[in-house]
Amino acid sequence: MRIVQVSPYDLQQHGGVQQHIKSLAAALRKRGHEVMVIGPGKTGTNDQFSIGIGHKKRISLLGTSFELSLATKKELQTLAEKLAEWRPDVVHYHTMWVPVLPWQIFRQTATASVATFHDTPPPGLTGEALRTLFKMMSRYLLGRLDGAIAVSQAPLAHLRPGKRGCQPIILPPATDLADFLKIKKTAPSAQHMVLYYGRLEPRKGINILLDAWKLIASGHVPLPQGVKKPRLVIAGSGELAPLVTEASRQMHAEIFQHIAAPDRKQLMQLLSEATLAVSPALYGESFGIVLVEALASGTPVVATSNPGYSSILTGKGTDLLVPPGDAHALAQKIAELLGSKSNREAYGDWGREHARQFDVSAVVPQFEALYQSATFR
Repeated sequence: MRIVQVSPYDLQQHGGVQQHIKSLAAALRKRGHEVMVIGPGKTGTNDQFSIGIGHKKRISLLGTSFELSLATKKELQTLAEKLAEWRPDVVHYHTMWVPVLPWQIFRQTATASVATFHDTPPPGLTGEALRTLFKMMSRYLLGRLDGAIAVSQAPLAHLRPGKRGCQPIILPPATDLADFLKIKKTAPSAQHMVLYYGRLEPRKGINILLDAWKLIASGHVPLPQGVKKPRLVIAGSGELAPLVTEASRQMHAEIFQHIAAPDRKQLMQLLSEATLAVSPALYGESFGIVLVEALASGTPVVATSNPGYSSILTGKGTDLLVPPGDAHALAQKIAELLGSKSNREAYGDWGREHARQFDVSAVVPQFEALYQSATFR
């Protein structure tokens, strides 16, 4: 098949949606499909089947940052000519709520279309307004799409297909876990290392993590007998980097370290050394690629029970969840696991096996099946 993937975000920037698109495109190509990737700005893939289009602007809203993108009429006309010449079988749009490039391409393309919905609005009045808007927009979209995907139950909650619209299915993002599954955990040192990696922005719960670490460092949340004070490593960049830098000045380097966003090799090394990973996001998570990566590496993950993370940490994994925004509960769970080697090993073994269902090799046949059905709808 000839498949087009349309991203609302610059593929040169790191993010879960971009990672999903790249992993899915690579897996589809390995299985003999031709895949074209379209995104704002430069695509960063450096091949003849990648197209950068339009202009983008990064903004911050509701505790996170994202891009607005827009293509000119001339750019859209040139793209339409390329697509007419290439003749794709299906076009796959991602996060269509993000203005406005996916909408622009969707409105002018008559090819069979599939869309993935990644978004989960925050709680509160603003989130409720967005959910209402998404419900109205989804009725229009699902009546015109040939296939629809929600990455978990969370975005499915605000999709309304109506009587004649296509029914969305739940299908997790394509994540290449091969390298993570190969990680060999190093023998833990006398000082445990707890790892956070990801963007440093308010909705990721960075403030809560810092508060939890202060509770552990001060002894207000005691560590089990015989457990030395652990070291927290925060690996990431973003608007809250100055806050993390300031915290690193206030806490001794033996128990706190901030490093810039790691490259893949550095991340593999950090996960091999980490006793625990932690993901304290407050809201806005529809899935959680960082969770499945850490689980695949054999690293237990303490995470908050937002809808996206709860869709991953099921079964035995529910014991690793704490309420969003509760620094004390987060600190207690970290301390509890640091005091039990047997529990950590059990969660590590469970995590590796549990993560396999999310690997791209397991999910790509389901994408192929959806593409096939969309072309015959």
